[in-house]
Amino acid sequence: MASNSKKTKLIRARKARPNRKNLKADMKRLQENTKILRSLAGHKED
Repeated sequence: MASNSKKTKLIRARKARPNRKNLKADMKRLQENTKILRSLAGHKED
């Protein structure tokens, strides 16, 4: 039998995996959105 600490480490590692992927996707989306908003703001000023 595995110890409780090993079980919890495995569970936490498993839960963290998809979360990291989502965070990366969110960061990419946010960067694209800010880029678009900045370009739109620049066009209005000109």
